[in-house]
Amino acid sequence: MSKTEYTVEDFMLDPEFKKWVLAPDEETRAYWEVFLEKHPEKYENMKLARRALINLSRNLGEISESRIEGIWAEIDTFINEPEEEQAERRTVSISSESTLRRFADRQTRTGYKASHQFYRVAGILVFAFSLGILCNFLLEYPEEEFVEVPLVYEEHSVPPGVKSTLRLQDGSRVILNSGSTLRYVKNFEADKRELFLIGEAFFEVAKDSLRPFVVKTGPVSTKALGTSFNITAYNDEPLDVALLTGKVNVALGFEKSQEIILKPGEGLNVSIGEQAHSKHQIEEEKVLAWTRKTILFEQTPIWEAIRVLENWYGVQIEVLNRPERGVLLSGKFVDQTLEGVLEGLSYSARFRFKLDEDRVTLKFDMSS
Repeated sequence: MSKTEYTVEDFMLDPEFKKWVLAPDEETRAYWEVFLEKHPEKYENMKLARRALINLSRNLGEISESRIEGIWAEIDTFINEPEEEQAERRTVSISSESTLRRFADRQTRTGYKASHQFYRVAGILVFAFSLGILCNFLLEYPEEEFVEVPLVYEEHSVPPGVKSTLRLQDGSRVILNSGSTLRYVKNFEADKRELFLIGEAFFEVAKDSLRPFVVKTGPVSTKALGTSFNITAYNDEPLDVALLTGKVNVALGFEKSQEIILKPGEGLNVSIGEQAHSKHQIEEEKVLAWTRKTILFEQTPIWEAIRVLENWYGVQIEVLNRPERGVLLSGKFVDQTLEGVLEGLSYSARFRFKLDEDRVTLKFDMSS
């Protein structure tokens, strides 16, 4: 999600905003000043979010009367100083409060150029504010730790027999296949877009050079900036990454770590158990068949075909008289019923089938 769409809650969860409020530096001050200049409509939300973060994170003590008198004495001395000496002592506060206050002051002025008196008063206020901050640091308080706001995750699970299309906050598009789960941090983090996948998904990634798009599937991480690719990562099956456009970097987190770069038209098959991998050429029709309501088997092992059919139609398949030799299935079925698919496969694979609601029995002909 773009910061221009942030609510008060989104600002509170944003790591960059939290740093600006709780532990500001010159870099964060400059960033949020520019942001306010470009998006003045976000001033109220930012002001409320800052107040909420301060209330959650700190509990400041009281300043003694003698300390307050000392502060006012310093201010009085500053006011009566010659302007030449004041100019040498002027500083720009990096705190979020001063940034928001300066912005509010600018909104009320009709002209951009301030008068000489304004700068004099502003210098006094900055000096007073700086002294107040210094006093708070000098007071002895029990050491407190900031309370980290926990990351909020979103999870999408697609049951067997269903496919789902998602539009992520950054504009990326994801198609989730049946029996798949996708999990990621809400609104993503400030420096990365990290997702965790079980099953199969096709990604069309929105470009964002400051936040790489990383899909994690067990020990394998697929990193892209702006591209389209398909990942198949069902449990107990080889993992496959197929790249259609752009470029991806696949990192293998095995005992001997490796990184493989894929170009359009290339795929990577990974055997996690054996910690082995191999590149191969892909066909777009075959990779995207499932997104186009098409089941495509090309010399597909029976166990893989059964998983596809169980997820596709939401059924459980039992095999009787399973042949000792491997059975490979081939066929193309566009928007077909389960009965139509099984009937088409039964002729070449020589099996009979029985449908009973969500249960299917396959019985192979042992005489073949």
